[in-house]
Amino acid sequence: MLRSLLFATALAIAATPVAAQSISANDKALGARANPQLLSQFGGKYTGPQAAYVAQVGKRVAVQSGLSNAQGDFTVALLDSPVENAFAIPGGYIYVTRQLLALMNSEAELASVMGHEVGHVAARHSASRNQRATIGGVLAAVVGAAAGNSAAGQLVGTAARSGAQLYVLKYGRDQEYAADGLGVKYITAAGYDPYAAADMLAQLDAQSQLQAEAGGRRGQQVPTWASTHPNSAERVRRAAALAKATGRPLTDPPQDTAFLRRLDGLAYDEKGSGKRIRIVTVKRGDTIDSLSRQMAYDTLQRDRFMTLNAIEEDAQLTPGRLVKIVTRG
Repeated sequence: MLRSLLFATALAIAATPVAAQSISANDKALGARANPQLLSQFGGKYTGPQAAYVAQVGKRVAVQSGLSNAQGDFTVALLDSPVENAFAIPGGYIYVTRQLLALMNSEAELASVMGHEVGHVAARHSASRNQRATIGGVLAAVVGAAAGNSAAGQLVGTAARSGAQLYVLKYGRDQEYAADGLGVKYITAAGYDPYAAADMLAQLDAQSQLQAEAGGRRGQQVPTWASTHPNSAERVRRAAALAKATGRPLTDPPQDTAFLRRLDGLAYDEKGSGKRIRIVTVKRGDTIDSLSRQMAYDTLQRDRFMTLNAIEEDAQLTPGRLVKIVTRG
């Protein structure tokens, strides 16, 4: 996706090395205390084969960070949340939502998201900005609670009484660039295509534009990736340049059919909507328009289909290709 454009515009940018810290006993304790509350605020754990798979990929990437060489030191959760987001907290805890997983088109893209989030923790970004807060403060930010919200106030009060501390989850542009560099380093070391990071950022940008066109989600209680991870075309270009700097050649890899088949049946959008991801094989005579009409939406069916599958406007669908369709039931 967009690989020829990324290659042409990529700049020779070298990642600035950031020394990773070991997982301290204090961080492990803080993460363990915050984990149940974060799970609760993001819809709980999503169970099923996709969850085990996400944990496997996340741990494979996380051990490249220098935080720990033991996969057992990391806890990776697939969240049952209808918004696209991912984050990590000190103590080896990594999270990605099912909605963001559905937007991905390869295992390498999943690895790139995990690597980026672990990079924030390894670089101690929140600590460097003096953004320490109580668990209650962090959770208030996570749910987007406004002052005076009684439910959020009760949550904050309960968590604050625990006396534990965590790092807030929002980062600035320079920290995003640094985490991008670390993420590319980690996924390359884990054996993944480093250009997948640029592909994933471009995919997230396309999804943000689609959501803006669709009017967004009113009343959303948890932040999307765009609200906690400043994104731009410049980040996409820089990520492509970082991939080029690894010395790995830019290629057009075959479709990751094994990854896509793992997504079949994954819940999508709001809980109770009945929507799920279905993986469909393109047949002779199928077109973008004919497949788009199967999407379980009243508006923007074509745009949603193309964004979900990272298909460009002038693309031709070939028989045998796998595509994602959002259906009901």
